[in-house]
Amino acid sequence: MKRLIIAAVLLVLVITTYLSSFFYINKCCNNAKMLLENSVVEYKKQKTAEPEALKLEKYWDEKEKTLSVFVNHDRIDDIEKAISLLNVYAKSKDNELFYEYAENVGVLIHQILEDTKVSMHSVF
Repeated sequence: MKRLIIAAVLLVLVITTYLSSFFYINKCCNNAKMLLENSVVEYKKQKTAEPEALKLEKYWDEKEKTLSVFVNHDRIDDIEKAISLLNVYAKSKDNELFYEYAENVGVLIHQILEDTKVSMHSVF
């Protein structure tokens, strides 16, 4: 009977940890996507998105330490590099590179969201 109680407690702990990490990752990634969309809108309006890109970079710097507990460090580093390059091109007048890196950041964030969902791929 003691083993069943311990197993039940561990199961509840695992499910609670998964759900809390799932909601945290979703919240962080959705906020980052919103900041990314704001920077793209500002770039379309003014041909500069430096303030919005800086907000995104600062937000990601705040959240990356906690996210690295739940997500592979390589993915976090890839997003950080892409955001820093986006920040560089937000100041420039080169439209193609800014939009390319904005799309790259969006895809990388979307991959993290997809990897946290329970599916046959993520389980195995």
